[in-house]
Amino acid sequence: MLYRLYPTLLNSFSLYLQQSRDSAGKIIVDEIEMIERINRVKKPTTKAQQKGMDFERAVILGEDEELFAEGIIDQARALIPEKYKTQYYVESRYKNALIYGYVDGVGDQVAFDLKSTSFYEPGRFAKNHQNLYLLGLQKLGIEQLDYVITDFKAVYKETYYLNQYDFSPLYAQIEQFQAFLEENKKFIRDKKIFDRKSNDNQLSLFE
Repeated sequence: MLYRLYPTLLNSFSLYLQQSRDSAGKIIVDEIEMIERINRVKKPTTKAQQKGMDFERAVILGEDEELFAEGIIDQARALIPEKYKTQYYVESRYKNALIYGYVDGVGDQVAFDLKSTSFYEPGRFAKNHQNLYLLGLQKLGIEQLDYVITDFKAVYKETYYLNQYDFSPLYAQIEQFQAFLEENKKFIRDKKIFDRKSNDNQLSLFE
């Protein structure tokens, strides 16, 4: 069995494990919500999500820059490579898990991802599962992943390096998530997450 996973889903599972709550005290991801996210149940885009997408388009495409406070977009652009490829597909492996997805940009020596949040505190993305992209990016000679973050008042950067990062907490959550998938298999409609046709000889590539 090869489990095909993507960072957003694993980050949701992290919220589920921690029973994280929103500003109103409501649990963000309960068991029902977790199953729905696994099944890719479509939900309306929230204002916060839309604002984040607008931020990405403004930085990368130059669209609707006037929606943001003066200097925000320029500050963000100053923290990313001058030349880069956008929406770059990345795969990494841990045991029998394939982690896949797209990073916002890849330059010659660094990859980056644009983020927005209503409240920022240092180290916010230290345990983000997108950090697993570092395992796949190394084949390009890239060992640095930058998060360029805005709370729409200022811009921040967090940098993570392949040779300095401790992946063990992420690996542990991947194994917990696999157990969750097996326990709830009868509720899971997105069968693409389970791949029985994988080549078992490749499972230890990044173990």
